[in-house]
Amino acid sequence: MFSKSWGYAVRSLVRLAVTHDDPKVRRQVTELAEEAGMPASFLGKVMQALTGAGLVDSVRGRGGGVRLARAPEEITLLDVARAIDDFDPNEVNLPGFEDAPADIISTIGQVWAPYQRGVVEFLAEVTIASLVKK
Repeated sequence: MFSKSWGYAVRSLVRLAVTHDDPKVRRQVTELAEEAGMPASFLGKVMQALTGAGLVDSVRGRGGGVRLARAPEEITLLDVARAIDDFDPNEVNLPGFEDAPADIISTIGQVWAPYQRGVVEFLAEVTIASLVKK
């Protein structure tokens, strides 16, 4: 349902949440990628999307890096899905149905709706802070 980029984004945000309380700490994307076992170039693109969505603050140059733009308690998995996968909770978002006829989309949408609502509720409730190991 969600992309590999979404998973990388969540994993990175959790790592950034650990140091969020110290405003002086900025992390290098290459460092985050190495810690989490992700390709740095791929994570760089993910960070651009998170920055554009206002979830991450990025500073270039010496002493620069990335950090959360908001408190980890204020960032939900739904925020990440919208930023990374352009997730629309009102669309049927199932692989293989992108080019299906309208009548099939309508039918699967009706069957899928309760599940989709549950997924959206879950994503809206789970914050990055709740995923940080204590």
